[in-house]
Amino acid sequence: MKILSYFFLVAVIVSIAVLSIFIKKNNKSEINYIELKGNYYLSQNEYLKYAHLENKDDYRELSPNIIKDRLEKHPYIKNVDIVSSDNSITIEIFEKNFEALLMSNSKEYLISDENIVIPRLPNSEKIDFPIINDPYTKSEIVEFSEAQKNNDVKIGLKIITAIKIINPKLYESLSEVNLRAGKDIILQFSTLDIPVVLGRNNEIEKIILFEKLLQKLDYSQIENTLSYIDLRYSQYLYVGKSIDSNTEQESNSWKII
Repeated sequence: MKILSYFFLVAVIVSIAVLSIFIKKNNKSEINYIELKGNYYLSQNEYLKYAHLENKDDYRELSPNIIKDRLEKHPYIKNVDIVSSDNSITIEIFEKNFEALLMSNSKEYLISDENIVIPRLPNSEKIDFPIINDPYTKSEIVEFSEAQKNNDVKIGLKIITAIKIINPKLYESLSEVNLRAGKDIILQFSTLDIPVVLGRNNEIEKIILFEKLLQKLDYSQIENTLSYIDLRYSQYLYVGKSIDSNTEQESNSWKII
């Protein structure tokens, strides 16, 4: 009698286990469609390709957690929210914020607002940030390292931040901070068709000096009459002024306090 009871108990346990597996298998929602939102720097296809989600035949093997984990490994993505509905998934992507596009030794990187060097990926879109170009480097820039470990890159970021604070309108037109591998720094602005020679040291003081010049002159006056602006000398601003042709110039100096 005890043996029969034992076998009956085992049979019940096995039956419950098999039934639970069967129910779990049948209740599992099979993913048939994935929608991605919030992407700005890359297309939906590029993000799906990175996460190996381009083949719909593979969706049935996936869960929302697996999809979330794959996408959050992407260097452009900060975090992901996923909403499941029936057999579809809606993915809201939150991309990282970037401060600058770094160009060094024919390679391009993005610098995040958390000071991390991110590789600029092929097919990136709408990458419209001030360029930090040609920093002095003793060795190659390392991806996913701290940007400010390189002193020249640190200076470039400081210049960008200072312009953003001092004159947001001027910041919007800032195209490039050319560090020239440790030589005199040159700034380029989309609203000014002339180089601004910043030099080295006291960068913030010189940017304030430049901003004072802009208060005295409008952009059209600067663009039509000057060939360059030289801020290398403390408290003095030198300008190269066009006369009759591109070959003739005169140099003037102003002291602004």
